[in-house]
Amino acid sequence: MKIVYEPRGAAREYAALALNIYKGCTHGCVYCYNNGRRSRKGYFYEDARPKKGVLENLEKDCKFLVKKCGTNCPEILLTFLGDAYQPAEVVLGLTRQAITILIEYNLRFTILTKSALIVRDLDLLAPYDGFRAGFSFTTVDPIQSAAWEPQTGPIGDRIGALMIFYKIEVPTWVSLEPVMDVDLTLEAIEKLHSFVDFFYVGALNHGLPPKPIDLADARRKIESVLQKYRCNYKFKSSFD
Repeated sequence: MKIVYEPRGAAREYAALALNIYKGCTHGCVYCYNNGRRSRKGYFYEDARPKKGVLENLEKDCKFLVKKCGTNCPEILLTFLGDAYQPAEVVLGLTRQAITILIEYNLRFTILTKSALIVRDLDLLAPYDGFRAGFSFTTVDPIQSAAWEPQTGPIGDRIGALMIFYKIEVPTWVSLEPVMDVDLTLEAIEKLHSFVDFFYVGALNHGLPPKPIDLADARRKIESVLQKYRCNYKFKSSFD
């Protein structure tokens, strides 16, 4: 395939297929494993550029997938690398065009984002049965979110966007990854559980969290709260 691909390893824990629309991400999350990555055009976090021929190649891949597996194609995640709704999307609108193509070919897909901009595309996403709405949270505390995720916008807007999708009965899921502070993760579950259909929980995959975390103890505490609220959940392999 040209642009849709099969992720490997831990990246595959969300979905069997993925589509990255942009190179780079300007959210500036301090825990991002790509922050140190540099190309000839600068660091990953400094710029977001469309992948070459993204829409044309997506159309070709959709035709291939429909021919190969018909209505049984695996779900496609937008995106493993960066965010489909980072600030560049406001101007370029590539994610919206990609959504239109995926719906045209009746392919199942999900979006994982930190941005309330996803609500812009509610007219496309709300009536489509093959879509799930995913949101990433490390905290629901506005001050801490601004420190860890400086360019993602107010955390209250993200929570509000999640609630909108839940209220209109679009399946919702949340990625609690990375767990930077166990108490803040527990606080997030307390805040979000009533409008989330499924939780994924993942540990920091590089570097050190602000405070040392015993993963076994963290898992027990997090699982206890998830079970308290009868949540559906999965711990990613980073907790093993």
